[in-house]
Amino acid sequence: MHITKLFSVVALLVGFAVQPVWAAEDMQMENMADDHASMQMQHEHGGQIYAANSLENKWMLDRHGEGSWQSELESWIGSDDNKLFIKADSKKAESEQLDASIMALYSRNISTFWDAQAGLRYRQNNTVATDKRAVDAVVGIHGLAPYFFETQAYLYIGEHQHVSMSLEAKRDVLWTQKLMSEPFVKATVLLKDESKTPQKTGLSHAEVGVQTRYEINKMLMPFFEIAYESDLGQKATAWQEVTPRGYGVVYGLGVLLKF
Repeated sequence: MHITKLFSVVALLVGFAVQPVWAAEDMQMENMADDHASMQMQHEHGGQIYAANSLENKWMLDRHGEGSWQSELESWIGSDDNKLFIKADSKKAESEQLDASIMALYSRNISTFWDAQAGLRYRQNNTVATDKRAVDAVVGIHGLAPYFFETQAYLYIGEHQHVSMSLEAKRDVLWTQKLMSEPFVKATVLLKDESKTPQKTGLSHAEVGVQTRYEINKMLMPFFEIAYESDLGQKATAWQEVTPRGYGVVYGLGVLLKF
């Protein structure tokens, strides 16, 4: 009888001693399961790396029948929260030199539909006599405005006391699953420029139009574009003559590549 009681006491003491170890092991297993679930959720929602590229090439004619070859490239890589953007555009009018720029931007998601962006822009304008190249700091936002207008707005501050702003907004309107139109507006406001070959300050360039494209597949989309364009022209300086304001309808054909 005494031996039986002794065994009962020993078993009770062992149970009390082992219980914290079991509880610790159970807690450790639960934490590991939670960490695994968290990692899996991060992988499925925001932890993956994505990339996208679009290249637009078009031949546009103005009201005088003079043509220009224009290209726009947008490429990005990153996660839902952090991305690296490369944006480049170029224009080569008939009998004129190349006008081009390229931007490298870090993009950070700040809300459901908006990213804040910052980086540098290199621009080159071979149509002017001097100060052909410059570098600007860039800050701005990129996202969806109300009614699903894809919007990007930037502030540029750079060499030769250059200060300007740009705005672009566009929206797809689907007629069929293959045919769609994209109304757009683009504007550049020059606030200050102390270079030797400046543009006129104010609304230096504006464009309102619509691009209608047909989606052959997800990668290849030919289009027709028509727009009304306005350009203030150049200031008169010791290195260039003043040019009058240019305006009128431009139209042309092009192709959009996405990959």
